[in-house]
Amino acid sequence: MSDWKQYFPYKEPRDQQETAIDDILRTFKEKRFYALEAGTGVGKSAIGYTAARKLLEETPPEGYAAGAIFVTTQKLLQDQYEKDFRKFNMKSIKSSSNYQCKYKKHNTCAVGQAELRTVDKEDRYWKTCTFSCTYKNAKRDFLDSALSVTNFPYLMTESNYSGGIKPRQLLIIDEAHNVETELSKFIEVSVSQKFCKTMLKLPFPDIKTHHQAYVWIRDVYWPKLESYCKHVKTTLDKFQGVKANLDKFVSLSKQLQMTESHYKKIKQFLSVHTKENWIFDIEQSQIQGMKKIVFKPIDVSEFAEQYLFRLGHKVLFMSATLLDGGKFMQSLGVKGENAGSMSLPSPFPTKNRPILHVPMGRMTAKEIDKTLPTVVEAVKKILEQHKGEKGIIHTHSYKISNYIKRNVKSKRLLFPESHNRDEVLRKHLRSKQATVLVSPSMTEGVDLAGDASRFQVLCKIPYPFLGDKLVKKRMHKWKWWYPFQTTKTIIQSIGRSVRSEDDTAVTYILDSDWGRFYRINATLFPDDFKLCIK
Repeated sequence: MSDWKQYFPYKEPRDQQETAIDDILRTFKEKRFYALEAGTGVGKSAIGYTAARKLLEETPPEGYAAGAIFVTTQKLLQDQYEKDFRKFNMKSIKSSSNYQCKYKKHNTCAVGQAELRTVDKEDRYWKTCTFSCTYKNAKRDFLDSALSVTNFPYLMTESNYSGGIKPRQLLIIDEAHNVETELSKFIEVSVSQKFCKTMLKLPFPDIKTHHQAYVWIRDVYWPKLESYCKHVKTTLDKFQGVKANLDKFVSLSKQLQMTESHYKKIKQFLSVHTKENWIFDIEQSQIQGMKKIVFKPIDVSEFAEQYLFRLGHKVLFMSATLLDGGKFMQSLGVKGENAGSMSLPSPFPTKNRPILHVPMGRMTAKEIDKTLPTVVEAVKKILEQHKGEKGIIHTHSYKISNYIKRNVKSKRLLFPESHNRDEVLRKHLRSKQATVLVSPSMTEGVDLAGDASRFQVLCKIPYPFLGDKLVKKRMHKWKWWYPFQTTKTIIQSIGRSVRSEDDTAVTYILDSDWGRFYRINATLFPDDFKLCIK
């Protein structure tokens, strides 16, 4: 199989990469799926790229276009793919709101395309955005290229609602441990009291049961939503070409775009819903007090082929934390006889990434308040121990983050939140000071190479929240699911800081429950992880 080496994007493949590529291509001769677990530093992207280029030699089966689609969970990873393989003509696409209009620089392409219907066809604005729209050009390049990369929300929406993305020879799913989550997010539906009140002028129901909620959505909400979409379309037609109503037109266009997507989701939900496979909940906003009805699928395996896997004649999963290929495949409805798998450890020296358990007390819901003061004292000592070094503190919850914020008075600490996560991360990376990130949500997609992090702290074992109905249903359906998810998060968290062979970082685990959790679930952890434990 070594004739693939002409396609390898770098000077020479490492032994692990050569082994993986050979096995993937051999397996694809007979089977459709392959799951590659490769620790940080193995070089997964080069493996996927090479497999895709090799498959291009073959004539695509009927119904499939030549080439491969790479899909990632985060736009940062998508950007990295584009940067790494730009010279090999890999093309990337994101939603139109991520592109700047060529004619009106203050507009996004999403706004620009909405405004075009009010612009005369002889106008320069219309000609510019019709024939050389930044987003349209990027999308055309993405569709025409044999190697393309995008993110899950775009791929799922565009391929299932717009039909713009066609199946290809190979679908490569990076960070594949998140497939279940991404499918669930795409399929789940919510109906908000705010939307009912402000847009549909529809009273929000007093609903108590799963059946009541489903019937109300089917018989009341969906017909009203369908009528509203038709009304907005009619109104937009009246505004066509009327410049005086530009702002109103753009606003309505945005409303229609969002509402049509929501309408398609509701329609899809009504066609696949069964009481046995969906959980129902009423959620309430703490800020506005508004409620929303939420339906989420318990087992997404029955939807995986229809909404995702159909996009590849062959499907390659890649991740550093698949943990157990059999369980991973089971959660997605892939039969073992139709899949191959391989697990490769991180090549980074284990002595460079020691894991120390420093038990400060249990962090369960019943005991966390008693333990937090002790955890804070440990954090202070760790900060002193690493006085001139950057690091990250994984808190798992905003409760722990906020407690540290109130009780550790240090200018070194940075507390990113959902609205400024990327901004605070950039500040940390650029700062010459020994800053330390404190966050419950930086367990993935964050590269803290070199001096960006020489130490990291896990305050609490990151168990999924037991108050979530979906978590309870899944852990009862699959007994292994709960520890499986927890282990993935631990390994992902600890993988943020050591990013090369000569990189070093020490990890401190403060939760006293670590010893018990690891003892019971040791078989889930990769061998190279076990060697790091001191």
